[in-house]
Amino acid sequence: MGGFRKNPPTPPIAPQIFPMLATLLALLTAAVAALVAAAVAVLMARRARHCRAEAERLRESIESLEEGFALFDAEDRLVLINEAYRSSFPGSGAAWQPGMGYEPLLRLAASKGDIPMALGREDDWVRERLAHRAAPGQPWLQSRLDGRWVRIHERRTPTGAMVSMRTDVSELVSKERALAASQAQLQAIIGTAGVSILTLDAHNRIRSANLATERMLGYAEHELLDQDVVMLVDFDMRTAITSFLRLYLAREDREMLGQQREFPVLHKSGRELTVQLALAEVMSMEGRMMVVVLTDITERKRYEIELKHANEQLMRLSTTDALTELGNRRLLMQRLEDEWRRALRSKEPMSLLIVDVDHFKLFNDHYGHPAGDTCLQAIAGVLRQCAARPSDLAARYGGEEFVLLLPGTDQEGAMAVAQRLAQGMRNAALAHPKSPLADHVTLSMGLVCVQATQGGSPAQWLAQADLALYQAKAQGRNRVVLASEY
Repeated sequence: MGGFRKNPPTPPIAPQIFPMLATLLALLTAAVAALVAAAVAVLMARRARHCRAEAERLRESIESLEEGFALFDAEDRLVLINEAYRSSFPGSGAAWQPGMGYEPLLRLAASKGDIPMALGREDDWVRERLAHRAAPGQPWLQSRLDGRWVRIHERRTPTGAMVSMRTDVSELVSKERALAASQAQLQAIIGTAGVSILTLDAHNRIRSANLATERMLGYAEHELLDQDVVMLVDFDMRTAITSFLRLYLAREDREMLGQQREFPVLHKSGRELTVQLALAEVMSMEGRMMVVVLTDITERKRYEIELKHANEQLMRLSTTDALTELGNRRLLMQRLEDEWRRALRSKEPMSLLIVDVDHFKLFNDHYGHPAGDTCLQAIAGVLRQCAARPSDLAARYGGEEFVLLLPGTDQEGAMAVAQRLAQGMRNAALAHPKSPLADHVTLSMGLVCVQATQGGSPAQWLAQADLALYQAKAQGRNRVVLASEY
């Protein structure tokens, strides 16, 4: 037991120390509270400055907008407004201040004449406007006193506030009105046009047709809408037209644009019309479209064909001998000039045969002139058979004289034609009892074969053949004499 030490006893705490400790703890608590309060105050001040700065930046941003901006709280009191919004109300805009209710502001604007559509009916207009504001929908247009237009767009926020935007769209309205006027004029022109006007989409379906289309083709517009345009052509042509349009529209160089082409189309009754077709390409919201203009030229084409036939008949009459229906002297001289120039270029030989009916006066004296005319017509038929090629010409030169023009024919070929002509007359056996040569009509012929030269002329050529004919008559007739030289 003697090995353990005992600690000395703790001296007792004096009773007066407890009040001192309590006082010290209270001082510390107050100091901490003061520090916390000071820190909170600093933070709140900083936050307030930050909020004021953010609010100022927001106001500056809103003020810089070209669009008018106004914010109303859930009770419809004005909270924020920029100058662009105020300028929409030149009579009352300066009075629009935060805290004011929307309805008083609306009535103020109406009373100051800022709302042209409210003039004379301010109360009714205010009620209509408030009803619309209670359930805002799509943006709408409103005119201003100065004639400008604004588009108003209003939306409620999740907290019940109202955001109102006013955008000046005067330029847009002006362009839209000009476009609408232009479209109205265009529709009036299309509707009263005397030509058929169709629009086609990229698949060749008809999208519109004017009244002239019904007058021209017999189809009302509703019968054409959404139909393939090939319905207007003959069935046998439809595949070809479809292929053409597909290939044509796929090309970049669409040469038919702005050009006019003649085209056959079918009337509803099945009657074929001839139209003049013009195409124009336009771009729309639906994509590329074609405008087709059809002008009915059926009557004009009929007149053209009749005129062409009349001109051809007139030409035939002016170049055809009335009795024999061979070429006349005028046509002969024209062809001589043409063939001479052609021979100069081609260096080919030319031949010409002048034919005279032997003792034709005796024939007329015996049978009479009507029989003489019939005889000349029969001789013309034999001549026509001998002028077998398209380039050959059989012509009546005058009276009982005829000419065979044989381009590209040498002496041997021309002599063969003369022999066929003589044989043809023997085969025809046209009786001529008064002829001292034979019991039938015979012919005397002068033949010239030349190579066209720059120094010569068709007139000299013809004179040489005429001289050969004279020699044939001098030698006893009913023969062919070849011109000795040219």
